[in-house]
Amino acid sequence: MTAKRTGYINVDELMPQVSVEQVAQYYGATLPELKRVGDEIRTKCFLNCGQPEETGDRAIAIKASEPVKPWRCHHYGCNKGGNLVSLCDLLKPGVHSDGRPRGARFKEIAADLRAMVAGVATTESPPTTEQVARPPTPAPPKQTTTARNLPLARSTNERARALVNLDDKFLVDPADMNAKGAAYFRHRPFLSPEVCRKWRMGYLPSSTGPTRTGGTMRGKVVYPLLSERGEVLTWFGRDPDFEAKHAAWKAAAREGREPEKCHFVKGFQRGLELFGQHSSRMQEEHYRQRIAKVGVIVVEGPNDVIALDTLGVPAVGLCSNSITSDQVKKLVRFARTLAGGNITLMLDCDEEGRTGGLQALGALAQHCRVRLAWSPEMYEGQFRGRQPESLSSDEWQKIEAYLTT
Repeated sequence: MTAKRTGYINVDELMPQVSVEQVAQYYGATLPELKRVGDEIRTKCFLNCGQPEETGDRAIAIKASEPVKPWRCHHYGCNKGGNLVSLCDLLKPGVHSDGRPRGARFKEIAADLRAMVAGVATTESPPTTEQVARPPTPAPPKQTTTARNLPLARSTNERARALVNLDDKFLVDPADMNAKGAAYFRHRPFLSPEVCRKWRMGYLPSSTGPTRTGGTMRGKVVYPLLSERGEVLTWFGRDPDFEAKHAAWKAAAREGREPEKCHFVKGFQRGLELFGQHSSRMQEEHYRQRIAKVGVIVVEGPNDVIALDTLGVPAVGLCSNSITSDQVKKLVRFARTLAGGNITLMLDCDEEGRTGGLQALGALAQHCRVRLAWSPEMYEGQFRGRQPESLSSDEWQKIEAYLTT
């Protein structure tokens, strides 16, 4: 039998002996409130993953009872995941490896796990005599700033300003698109050319001319996120081939990085905004009348907002299946000014939507009246597994009748 290499550390033997709480303490991270959902721990993101915005309180799911502590982030567009080693990589100071440590980084984490099993509580070294004797330097006062996203037209970056009218390059007729792009739109007949132009969305081909305008959005179905004043804050892209890529990834035993469904420009704080929030739409008279009847309707994605809009139903989207504190504040303001303080949650009618709905319900109910438009059990299970974008006019009328009785 071949002897193990000198210095070899078997992390598979160490991971079952270490808890998530130990890892957080060892690296000096403060864990948010942990919630038990079935056999999972759910919490907001506490990792050093580069996420610029606050996530919902149940974004990260950790199966803490399993030996390797598998976890997944369900924040919209993220989908990072892995095991306890991945968690360590995204908590350990220094340059992380996006949850996939190799080489020296992996060896350091393995040594850290061994130290945790041995009972070492933190990576911090004990203070020297000089450090103990010297009084600490007072920290400078924190500068408080209001987080916001600057419209592209007012960006200090010339290239960003040039993207204000990116939709001029979008294709909106499936006949002009490649097979994958065309299939995406034909599968969603509510995305007619007229609707696409109204919402300034469409398919950005991989070839956009000599300037290659659009960067990372090329080859994607692209949507704008508008401010309440109707200014373009950013563009974000949806991979039209995501479902096929995700199925292949699952069939390959989840090897490699999980395919990205939606891509946002780095640095954009989407947790501050709502898709469809522009006041020119929310203030339309026929919409105001409907909002007053059924409340401010909250859905997950842009297609849900657009599809309901074609039925004459105003809704706003989280661009996620979890809600942020900034979105709560904005929705409460909308509810009080437009809907007599009423909000109607209509996240996807599946288990993930139910989990996100419960989180949003708890966050919103502290400030206004909230109710569910549907659930997997309501309406005798008629809408189980459905998304708002799939509703017909007759189906919406059934839901609206329930909401207005």
